[in-house]
Amino acid sequence: MFSDADGADRFRSEYMITRQLLILVPVFGVLLQGCCTFQSEVKMPPADTRVDFADPVLNRRQVLLFGPIDQQAAEHTVQELLYLEGKSHDPIDLYLQTPGGEFKHSMAIEQVMRRLQSPVNTYALSECNSGGAMLLAAGTGKRRAFQGAVVILHGLKVSGKPPPELINQIQDSYTHFWRQRARLPDSWLPMPRGILHVLSADQALKYGIVDEVVEK
Repeated sequence: MFSDADGADRFRSEYMITRQLLILVPVFGVLLQGCCTFQSEVKMPPADTRVDFADPVLNRRQVLLFGPIDQQAAEHTVQELLYLEGKSHDPIDLYLQTPGGEFKHSMAIEQVMRRLQSPVNTYALSECNSGGAMLLAAGTGKRRAFQGAVVILHGLKVSGKPPPELINQIQDSYTHFWRQRARLPDSWLPMPRGILHVLSADQALKYGIVDEVVEK
């Protein structure tokens, strides 16, 4: 049996434990709520579509197009070209290292290049594929490929299910572009889908895609 003293000690001990729990439970609740609120409010930031107009490379009139030519890359490139055009009409250097992308994005950049008063010099680095090859050939200044660069041409891959009339129109534009901007063999045009033409820098020069090969 417990004595009165033991009972009092036990009561005081249980009281202190209960009191501490009553204090700690709300604290844990606030902390838990805070953690849950933080996690629920964390969102991935949207892709940065802003151009850094203070970039020293850009302000040396050099534009870098690296990676796929998607909508964001096209927007960046067009903004940078127009920004430099607004500063002066001195030449702009466009460096290309790209696996290509959709025809419409490459064509949007090409159309802007043709409307600038600033001549745009294009440079092929190690890979210039598909739409990248188009932009290389579209240079309105000097078109150059570094020795060791690979330039790849192929037929159009149209995404989605556009009507046949639109596909034919796009194909005609693509063929017209290459007839105007290069000296490709007649047998290559119109360029069927699934056919690849992998060219060295020297071959790109031979076929009029570039005007000069830059030695390393």
